[in-house]
Amino acid sequence: MALADTQLIDVLNGTVDAVDGVLHLLADPLSLKQRDDEDCGAASAAAWALDSARWPGTESWGELSVDDRVDWWVSRIGSVATAGVAFPGVFGVWSRALPLSNWLAYADHALILRAVTREYGVTSKAVGVTMLAEILFGRDVSELVAGVDDEAPSDGAADADEGGVVERTWRIGTTLYELSKSLDSRPEMPRVISWGTWIPFLGGPLTYIGERIALHRAVGQAKKWVEARPGTVTGNR
Repeated sequence: MALADTQLIDVLNGTVDAVDGVLHLLADPLSLKQRDDEDCGAASAAAWALDSARWPGTESWGELSVDDRVDWWVSRIGSVATAGVAFPGVFGVWSRALPLSNWLAYADHALILRAVTREYGVTSKAVGVTMLAEILFGRDVSELVAGVDDEAPSDGAADADEGGVVERTWRIGTTLYELSKSLDSRPEMPRVISWGTWIPFLGGPLTYIGERIALHRAVGQAKKWVEARPGTVTGNR
C-alpha cells in the first residue's frame, strides 16, 4: 500500500526533530558550553582539541566558508557514518537477512542532508521535511507542509530528545527504512558496485565506496534543491 503524503510528512517531521537534536549534540559533544569557568584543565584541553579539529560551534568553525563547512560534514561525519553503513557488508549476501546497512544509510543521508542545507541557511523544519521527502523518497509535499510549525515539537519530539547521538541516529535510520518499504528513491550506489557488495569480505569495502558515491549524489541534489529555491534560505550563512 502506498504511503499517503500526509503520513510521510508526519514521520519526516519527527525525523527532522531527531536530526536537529543530533546536530545540537554534535555542536557541543562534551557539554563544554555548560561547564563553569572553574572546570578548566581537561575541559580546556578538550576545547582546544575540538577547535583544532574545526568542530562545529568552535571559534575556528566560524572562520570556515560555507563550502568548507559543507565539505566538513560530508568528509568527516559522513565518512564515519558511512563506515558504519559499510561494516555489515563484510558478510556479503548474508548481511541481507538483516537490513542494518539500509537503516544506517537512511540515517546517514538524513543527517548529512539536513546539516548541509542548514549551512546554506535552510533552517526551517517545514522546508527540511520537504527536502527530505523529495530527495530520499521522490515525493513533492511542498503544498502540504504549511501545517508544520517550526517552533512546535512533533509527536515524536519527546523520544527525539532522549538518548545520545548513537541512539538517536539509530531511531532515525530505522524509521526512514520502514518508510522505504513503501517508497524508495534514495540516491543509491552504482549498480556494478551494488552487485559486488553481495560478495563476502569484499562487500564491506565495496559498500563503503558505493555509499560514499551515493552520499555525494544526495548532497549534490540537496545543493541544487536549495539553489533552485532561494526563498527557503532564512538563516545566516
